[in-house]
Amino acid sequence: MDQRAAPVLCAIDDCIEKFTTDRKQTISPFIEKHFSVSETIQIQKKHLPLDLILSPVNALWSIPYLMIKKAVETSDKMGWPVLNPLMDVLPASFKTGYQKDIEKLIATELVSEDVLMDYIRKDPVLGPMVVSGAIELDQRKIRTEVLKEIEKYTSSQAMISDVCSSLLTLAAGWIYFGDKSLGVMGLGSRFARKMAREKASSNFFLGEKVGSVFYGVFPPAPTNTQIVMATLAVGALLTVCSLFVSVMIDPARKRFGMHDKKLHSLVDNLEERLFIALKKDLKSHLRQPAPMKQAG
Repeated sequence: MDQRAAPVLCAIDDCIEKFTTDRKQTISPFIEKHFSVSETIQIQKKHLPLDLILSPVNALWSIPYLMIKKAVETSDKMGWPVLNPLMDVLPASFKTGYQKDIEKLIATELVSEDVLMDYIRKDPVLGPMVVSGAIELDQRKIRTEVLKEIEKYTSSQAMISDVCSSLLTLAAGWIYFGDKSLGVMGLGSRFARKMAREKASSNFFLGEKVGSVFYGVFPPAPTNTQIVMATLAVGALLTVCSLFVSVMIDPARKRFGMHDKKLHSLVDNLEERLFIALKKDLKSHLRQPAPMKQAG
């Protein structure tokens, strides 16, 4: 088996290295094409209704997720790994339409498994063996490895956007009310109280200035309708701001070279994944005994 395996494994190493070297050369053109402001806006426009919903949801979820992740990691370090499977179930965020499109572009244009399969078919050692059926390479397995690495990349990128949106919400609470812990519901409630006080002050029988002082001491309770309307208004405003952040963050990453660094890391990690997965697959196949020739 060793004599059969050695040239095959060396050939697959060579093909994977050629694939990753080739893919790294396409990173800069890929970034220029897909992470400009105009291209980001064009992609975002196609998914605006869905992303208007998911953007605030992800912003609300990002901080609890990070807290849960930190708690699980701390628990694991203390010798209690029972919570570790929880991180396999909990999503870091819910994929937006924009995120899905970026994943698709990376999978088809940057690290397509078809490019690797072309190198394998053209290889003088592997090509004839693939054609003859002497070895088998499952392209679906290759695609699975590609998609796993892409998902890791987009999840980390999306987390940055979600944390930025959450910080935007907290900043709004600090700027308007001096409170750094307010979420969307808290902001809505505070704005509803402020509107109720202003309305009551304007209708006070001794005048608005006196009313403002009076209702500063005895603040009126806002109605449920006022709270709901204020919360919806705050949510809508923060959603628009979050989408603006999402649109601008990829061009900003492009400007500071962050995409280039991350995509090079993606290709390097994928190279390692493919080395392990394909060599394991080929070794398993080559362990099967070669068919015996029938006596003539």
